[in-house]
Amino acid sequence: MNDDFYLNFLDSSEKAIESNAGARNFALNAENEVNFKLSSSAISRFKAALRYTVENLDEELTRFENRFTNKHNAVFWATDYNDVFESLKKLFKVHKVKSVRLPNINNSTVFRELGIKYFLRDEKIALAEDGDMQFFNADRILSDTGAILLLNQTNNSFERLTNHKTNVFFTTIDRVLCNSDWVEMYQQLVSYNSGSGRQDMIVFRGSENCNNYLFIIDNQRSQLLKNKEIRQSMMCLQCGRCNDVCPVFQTIGEEPYNNVFVGPMANVTLPYLETIESYKHVMFACTLCGRCEEVCPISLPIREMIVESRHLLIAEGALDKMERRLLGVMRKMLLSRSKMNVSPFIKKHLLYKFISSDYRKSHRIPAFSKENFAKSYKKTIENGK
Repeated sequence: MNDDFYLNFLDSSEKAIESNAGARNFALNAENEVNFKLSSSAISRFKAALRYTVENLDEELTRFENRFTNKHNAVFWATDYNDVFESLKKLFKVHKVKSVRLPNINNSTVFRELGIKYFLRDEKIALAEDGDMQFFNADRILSDTGAILLLNQTNNSFERLTNHKTNVFFTTIDRVLCNSDWVEMYQQLVSYNSGSGRQDMIVFRGSENCNNYLFIIDNQRSQLLKNKEIRQSMMCLQCGRCNDVCPVFQTIGEEPYNNVFVGPMANVTLPYLETIESYKHVMFACTLCGRCEEVCPISLPIREMIVESRHLLIAEGALDKMERRLLGVMRKMLLSRSKMNVSPFIKKHLLYKFISSDYRKSHRIPAFSKENFAKSYKKTIENGK
């Protein structure tokens, strides 16, 4: 790993668990599924393994590289998109690539984050089922075995991998798993997002029949490591459960994010992956209702991370005068029972002062309840008696 790349990481904190690096090898697991029971203790240990990986990320990335690289496998470290594209251009020349096979692009956040289709179009590289080079999204990289985990694969994917001349894999620095014994646990926890039950998987260590290149991309993710609370976002499995239950996201949709990343976890990460100035508004796109934490398969403290992001935003003086004034008004409203108990008509009038008419025309603004929570709760208690 380059010295410059290491500068993006903080010193590792105390280890959460002892590494149990088994040397178990996995192959295509499509037909013979295992009835893998997700006990609370197993999930807790899996979460501890994720935490350990994040806290020791530089070591685990190095461990993976040492096990993965040989004369047929190589790793490219990419700080940002430009690093990826410049290295790809060189690979295209070396292998005389005129076409690329690009499977499952709509299911790959990495491909969409890179804008890989537009890059190939600009380079005049055709998309073809029998392309000169194959691109794959690496769902996880396993540091104890130096293998690549691929989910949502077809029955002939393993044959394609082992027999194709050149394979290129893409992943990000937060997609490391320190112990391959947890692969099946991971497979089952993220299957929610596929919509078709448990996903078929391949754990690939390379083949003598082909050249394999892996891009490990930072793209500002190392910024998440600066804060102990925020760095927990790198444990996210990207299953999509939180998006489906978030009342704010279900109301505002993807438009305010203007990014590949949307929903509760994006509220935490986007200001660091992009810029605080461009994405500070998403830090407040949360009511702290906690539904996201209830459905998170590993119970990440999403609310705590969002609150911490808000604290950092204010501490760093990133809010302008108008934004500070708005927060002050909101604070007074929320701390005053008399103001919270005003009629829905007045609440609506006050809210519309801060929402443009253009936005109101294109979005559904939720209506306020006819009676406040205190009155509603009092009635519930009385009726219960």
